[in-house]
Amino acid sequence: MLEITNNLYSPAAPGIEKIRARWQQTDSMAGVGIDPDISRIPQEIWDEVGGAENICDGIVLFNQRIIDATAEFAVDFKVNSNFFQGEIGRKALSSTFKYLKETQPDVIRVCDGKFADVGHTADVIAEEYFGELEADAVLLNPYMGFDAIKPFVDYKDRVTILCIKTSNPSAQEIQNLELANGTPLWRHILRLSMTDWNYNGNIVPVLSATHMDDLEGIRDEVGDVPILLAGVGSQGGDINEAIPRCLDSKGFGLMISSSRGILYPEKPQNEPYFDASRRAIIDLRSAINSAKAS
Repeated sequence: MLEITNNLYSPAAPGIEKIRARWQQTDSMAGVGIDPDISRIPQEIWDEVGGAENICDGIVLFNQRIIDATAEFAVDFKVNSNFFQGEIGRKALSSTFKYLKETQPDVIRVCDGKFADVGHTADVIAEEYFGELEADAVLLNPYMGFDAIKPFVDYKDRVTILCIKTSNPSAQEIQNLELANGTPLWRHILRLSMTDWNYNGNIVPVLSATHMDDLEGIRDEVGDVPILLAGVGSQGGDINEAIPRCLDSKGFGLMISSSRGILYPEKPQNEPYFDASRRAIIDLRSAINSAKAS
């Protein structure tokens, strides 16, 4: 078993406390992934902004409508920066984070970029996303080592989320490699992230619901640290099995996001588009809470 350092039991970093407060406020562990696909934005948005040539305005308005419809039930909005490329994309990204801060200050603003770089480059990325965008949390790839994440961890009031055990099919080709002592690589990274790297108590792991055995006894290893749980839903992770393994001592402990199911919901023809998005996150929250109670 991993020896937990005092970092996990000292007063939590402000970003961690914000997550815990949001769980209580919403009675929810559901989140919304903002991955805007221009080809799937409904026509009503383009009509409102004066046509599909107004790409930035369309993306921003679509994101705003999703936020307005779902924020009441959302712990976090996980904005995937990889969907915001070029000058237009960066402008839309900035506008989306600004809208979140101004209209939903209690929600957790996550920038999902899975960044990994070192030295001055990492400093610049940290300043852009924690400084300019004022994100509460950033997703990083920890497999380049500590110097690639240190500039982010140094922001004591923010959260660094590390993609330790991910749900993509080929992740196990790297993450499950065994070290000389028989420990899988991902568990070694988890140990480092919860101890040596976690000097500010502000690191959150990404773990996968697609490999249920890996979640057995996971709270013995991470204490009450929040977990971003990947792989639920279309990727095959069963929340009814995963959630009971991952709950913290307060009965929360997880951030579980849906992107496409909320952004592009299935709906009857006569149902307003963003009503369907609202219904989708309510359904996700209900499913999570039912699994929690089981």
